[in-house]
Amino acid sequence: MIDTAQLPHLSTVRVSSPRDGKGLRLMDTAKREKLFAAPFVVVAVCALAYGAYRLVASPPASWTIVFALVAGVIISGPFKMRVGRAPASPLVGVSVTMLALPTGNGSRFLDVCIWAIGLLISQLVARRSFLRALCVTGLGTAAAFAFAGIQIGLLALGGWLLPSFIAAAAGYLLVFLLGELGLHRIRSTRDRGFGFSALSAPRLGFAVLVIAGTITLMNYADSVIIPWLEHNPEARRTAFVLLITASLFYVLAQRTRYAGIERRLSALVDAAVDLPRETGTGLPAALQRRAQSIVQADDVELRDEAPRHHEIGAEVQLEPGVDQHLTASRAISGIPFDREDERALATLAHIANEAARVRNEVDLLKRRANSDALTGLPNYGSFQKALVEANENRAYHGGIAVLFIDLDNFKKLNDRFGHRAGDELLRTVAERLRGAAGGGDFVSRVGGDEFIVILSDLVSLEQAKESADRIIKAVSGPLALEGNEMRPVVSAGLAFSSHRELDAQALVEDADRTMLQVKRSRRMGGPVESNVSISSHRSTRTNDIVARAIGDNRLSLAFQPIVNLDEGRIWAFEALVRYIDPELGPISPPSLVARAKSLGLMNDLTRQVITKALEAAEEFRRLDPGIGCVTVNLELGQICQSELGPFILEATRTHPGLSLCIELNERSLRTVTDDLRRDAEIMQGAGVILALDDYGSDDSSVGALVHFPMNILKIDKSLIDNLDDVRQREVIKALQGFGDNLGYTVIVEGIENPDMARVMVELGVNSAQGYYFGRPLPFGPTMERIRRWGARAVAGP
Repeated sequence: MIDTAQLPHLSTVRVSSPRDGKGLRLMDTAKREKLFAAPFVVVAVCALAYGAYRLVASPPASWTIVFALVAGVIISGPFKMRVGRAPASPLVGVSVTMLALPTGNGSRFLDVCIWAIGLLISQLVARRSFLRALCVTGLGTAAAFAFAGIQIGLLALGGWLLPSFIAAAAGYLLVFLLGELGLHRIRSTRDRGFGFSALSAPRLGFAVLVIAGTITLMNYADSVIIPWLEHNPEARRTAFVLLITASLFYVLAQRTRYAGIERRLSALVDAAVDLPRETGTGLPAALQRRAQSIVQADDVELRDEAPRHHEIGAEVQLEPGVDQHLTASRAISGIPFDREDERALATLAHIANEAARVRNEVDLLKRRANSDALTGLPNYGSFQKALVEANENRAYHGGIAVLFIDLDNFKKLNDRFGHRAGDELLRTVAERLRGAAGGGDFVSRVGGDEFIVILSDLVSLEQAKESADRIIKAVSGPLALEGNEMRPVVSAGLAFSSHRELDAQALVEDADRTMLQVKRSRRMGGPVESNVSISSHRSTRTNDIVARAIGDNRLSLAFQPIVNLDEGRIWAFEALVRYIDPELGPISPPSLVARAKSLGLMNDLTRQVITKALEAAEEFRRLDPGIGCVTVNLELGQICQSELGPFILEATRTHPGLSLCIELNERSLRTVTDDLRRDAEIMQGAGVILALDDYGSDDSSVGALVHFPMNILKIDKSLIDNLDDVRQREVIKALQGFGDNLGYTVIVEGIENPDMARVMVELGVNSAQGYYFGRPLPFGPTMERIRRWGARAVAGP
């Protein structure tokens, strides 16, 4: 039997307001659907009435076969085959196979009418609408009449069994699809619908073969196998064959049903994992997608109204206090939902409810943890996060400022008027701060009577001062407190930063220190009204100094020798960046590099270092041709072609007689990508030497030794801080052997005395670096050393 559920939707029409044009169209469509269904209802009523009348008026030769036919239709009813590619395509049943064998009543027309009784019962079990079940029965009966007529006609003409049954099954499906086409045309005003383009020819053919093949086997079993088993050519067991066939289809249907249950269960488990991860508006959308997939619905929506007839639904509460219904419908396919669908949708709704409840509770806990309960402002923890974000995410020239505000005499006010008055004052100040701050500013309460405002998107200190004055003026306005009019007096410190800070907390410390200076001056007789004091923030000046030094090409280099222990000669120098400011004095190299990174000038700094290092190396080689290599330190990402890769390659070509060595920190190689490995191989192919620096510091990984192309392995001094320990000596010996086997040059750093140098020679180390061979010296002293002592490893007589 074909599940014609997708034909008339007699009770699934959504009733809309007469003012809604779409609602009027749907009502018109419903009327046409009823008119379309009417003939099938008439066919069903007539067939059922005729079948019942004949069974009562003229009892059949075998009631057993009649009951077997009706029972077979009911039992085989659950088995369906989809004949389309989409979930909305029709499902084809096989209950028509119960017409394979005559009942002995002498009329195939009567057999079809009896068959219709079983079909009506199976549809009433599957559906909740009698009228809908009657319509489906009528269309199925019309298709069954076509089946029986084609079968009788072809057999009467002498046709073979299997071709006759194939033609009959095809006719049965044709009648059904014609009925579906008629309904599709009626629904053409809807946005969606099932069309013949959605049908699958292979699936249709398979359905025809299954029906025809089953009928052929049933005839063969009843007319050949059973007489052979009974040793009686006249023996027939029609009822047995019908029930056995129906039972087999029922078993297959249950297997399909259990597979569907397993699919739903797996999908529900996935939903239980994924839905709690959704945030914001993602949860409702994810819930609808999951529901549509799990229950194979044509449409799923969240709405305030309960599910209508022939829809299923479950209550959900995705937002606190907002009750909705998750409803699913099959308006296109019309296939009824079963109890497993209802349970699956209810379970999914429960999962979503729990996910929403947990999310809301977590959000509430976060708000409580990150906000001040009295004023509702973000607390100190939120302020710290906001400060870091404001500092890190601003543009290079984007200024920020920290305004630190303290209420004067707050304790005296509490003592005089009580804590309730103090709380009211704090709430009022908080509200005024919210109103006075700009849209991009961040207001927080960080202590009992202390507030901080982060001012962002600033271009100058003057703008920051104007914003701070506006805020302080708003806070200091008069207010009524416990029946008394008063004007809050605050002390405020302002710290401005025009560039990214290495440590944004320094801004807070400067603003706090400046605020305290205002309070102290007030105690010593200074002005009583609220005012803002501006901090001279040193970090900003340092950033400016570093930026100017890089921009004006004023960086200098220091050079430390790298020696060959076997020959006792210098073969390379490591170039180290230095800068001494006339005002601040020396800026430490780590601070210099860190500030260059924060200012976005790291590539500019590195270009200067490479250029000056190669120029110096040319002078070193001019004095001693044996010194032909210079090393510089780079960040791993700088070697890629989108950064400094082309510059490094061009610099190497410009100095053909020198070897440029790029030192990469071992820690940075933990995040190496395939693209960076390819860039490194390009460097090696162009003659650039790659060194793995600081190996052995922190938690070094062996993976860096084998997964990244390199030429030199530099061992960190932490591995030789106690050479009396045999384990350290064995590690150095093993690493030197590793380098020898793979063709790496191994350099041990941190050699500070002759004893350490002697031990390195004993362990087979070829190259070393450290204070024993020379501290980092500027270019002039380094040139003087080479002039006086040549390339000797240790300067001096």
